Amino acid sequence: MIKAIWNIIIGACFMCPALTSAQYVRFTPEFTRPGDSVTLFYNPTNTPLQGLAPVQGRMYTFANNEWQARDLTMQMVDSGWVTKFYLPEGSAFSVFNFEANGIVDKGGKMTYATMHTAKDGRIMAQGYTTWGFLRSPMFRSEMPPVVDSSAMIAKEVTMMWLKNEILHHPESRRPLYPYAIRVVREVRGKDGDSIILRENKFILSQPDATEQELIQVRDAYQSMLGDKQHADSVDQLIAARFPNGIAARDIMIKKLFLAKPEQRDVLWQEFTQRFPLGKLSNTETEKMYYGKVYRGRVYEAVGKTKNLSILDSMMAPAPFVALTEFHRLLVMNAWEHDQVGFDEALEYSGKLVKYIEAYTTKREGENSNFYTPLQWKQYILSLSVPAFKGHAVLLHKAGKDREALTWLEKVKDQPDAKRADFLDIYAQVLMKNNRQRDAQDVAEAAARTNKATPATIEILKSAYVKKHGNDKGFDSYFESMKNTDDLNKEREALKAQLIRRDAPEFRLEQMSGGEAILSRLKGKIVVLDFWATWCGPCKEALPGMQMAVNKYKNDKDVQFYFIATQETKPDYKQAIKEFMQSKGYHLSVLFDAKDKNTGKLDATYNKYVKAMGFSGIPAKFIIDQHGVIRWMGSGYKGSPSGLADEISYIVELLKKEG
Repeated sequence: MIKAIWNIIIGACFMCPALTSAQYVRFTPEFTRPGDSVTLFYNPTNTPLQGLAPVQGRMYTFANNEWQARDLTMQMVDSGWVTKFYLPEGSAFSVFNFEANGIVDKGGKMTYATMHTAKDGRIMAQGYTTWGFLRSPMFRSEMPPVVDSSAMIAKEVTMMWLKNEILHHPESRRPLYPYAIRVVREVRGKDGDSIILRENKFILSQPDATEQELIQVRDAYQSMLGDKQHADSVDQLIAARFPNGIAARDIMIKKLFLAKPEQRDVLWQEFTQRFPLGKLSNTETEKMYYGKVYRGRVYEAVGKTKNLSILDSMMAPAPFVALTEFHRLLVMNAWEHDQVGFDEALEYSGKLVKYIEAYTTKREGENSNFYTPLQWKQYILSLSVPAFKGHAVLLHKAGKDREALTWLEKVKDQPDAKRADFLDIYAQVLMKNNRQRDAQDVAEAAARTNKATPATIEILKSAYVKKHGNDKGFDSYFESMKNTDDLNKEREALKAQLIRRDAPEFRLEQMSGGEAILSRLKGKIVVLDFWATWCGPCKEALPGMQMAVNKYKNDKDVQFYFIATQETKPDYKQAIKEFMQSKGYHLSVLFDAKDKNTGKLDATYNKYVKAMGFSGIPAKFIIDQHGVIRWMGSGYKGSPSGLADEISYIVELLKKEG
């Protein structure tokens, strides 16, 4: 049976290198050769893209032992879409995807792929194996994600394509070595050890074997064959041939990672002299350790100097993730916690976002070649939203709203730009740039998805008053904008979360003076919010909680308390007062009591942790009129209006219960 399948496959590939139905994709010339100018025709009839426009094409080519990805501009014709492209020299295989309106057509089981032919009419070297490996589950993470799961093949079929490749192109043996031994192990198990050993010796016999090849041989001896002695001997060979190569660099990275603080300065000097930053930036070995060591070096320097000047020498060669982390932790978080001044935060925020944006045209890292230029740009921008939004917040505070708008609009179409905090600053900056209608559109989008903030609600209210002459009926209008189906689903979920647990007693100092005693609040619905000034999500949730407080400010039967817990600053009480004043919050703050055993300011918090079996803040509790905890919420979902709705819905349920 397998032989029959094999004969069909080989026969098919000899007859037609195009591995897709001409009903959907055709090539001119039919037999595509490296160096040719090729015309591609795509007919979306009966595909997922039928009736959609415009269509964007993507081409993924395996050429000269690596993947290349490019965008194809498609032109509409009477019966489909057409594009032309130049096929690079050395191209062995290409596969195509098409997209419209966010829907991608990968060709289903057949795919849209073609093997390229040499001048002598033969399939190009590695054409067979690329077709096999692209559809093999064992190589899925190492191939571009350009075929559907329905196109996947069995490991035995992968072996067939490998055998056919070596039969017709013996010169492929060396570049295919790391893949071939994995296929052999997967198909033959331990019975394939002799083949793996033979291939190891073949690579070692090559006088020009690269360091990466030797590392692969070392790994094969160690992980596949369990032969530590030979693995160690290959390690020695690598050290002798490549004293300042990948393996040597990895050894130093691990040494740095494990080093004691007093050793790191000297080791870092040695490391950067032997391995100048950025020299091996695309080397993927020990990438996790390298990123941590790199960031750690910067964090230590900032901790010692109490300024951000170390970034001036560390931004240019920094990995992308390091740049985004520096912006989040060293700029935005540090500024919000008064650990860095505003001017310094703004200065280094501006520098960092420029380096972050530069990555949109600087492909680096594992599998970055699997992205077309447009895909890569969108990928980087999708990860840049927090940094660009944060920079816009600083610019807005500095009165530089025109510049702030440029950074926001670079990422306004990314998924994270649908968050409440992004919509909030975007609407405010649009208003400052005299784009009131656009600001109102953003505010309306926030309301429809129940991600409104006090600022976006105020924009809507101003427009409403301008139209109607007063704010009468605005609250009903605002509520009508929300998606009813989504609200009902959320309310059903909240109702299912109702519980009954006795609320632990507390007697706590109020920031406004006097004490608050839970047992004296019987007959009232009590909302508790455990938070801290050092807790980012806690503070992000406060605008939504203020909205809930405002809703019930005249209701004597509902009481809100914000219990500041786990504070560590000696002057935390004054710091909290100043924080509340600076934000314009009107919240009833309680100071958590000191734990008798540990001395930490978390006694009440610990009581609730023990009673409810949870940990972490922010944590919210709603206690009914009988002193029973009926609902608990942890974390923050990112929407002020959504949080206010959660709280008010539970409160109203408990009111009805009486």
